[in-house]
Amino acid sequence: MNPKSKLYQPDHWRGRAEATRKKAEALADGKAKDRLLKIAEEYDKLARRAQVWQMHRNEDDTWPEQEL
Repeated sequence: MNPKSKLYQPDHWRGRAEATRKKAEALADGKAKDRLLKIAEEYDKLARRAQVWQMHRNEDDTWPEQEL
């Protein structure tokens, strides 16, 4: 695990969610738009997980075993 990777940064996932929502807004109503909005929701979940991870990681950048 590389805690400095953007994959562990909540803002990375929030940015992806926002960009995905903008793409969805540009589409007419339909399956593609709905799918993009669901993807944005999943990015929001990843952002929340990254934030929790940052709050709970140990001083030595490892995840406590009971949290896995």
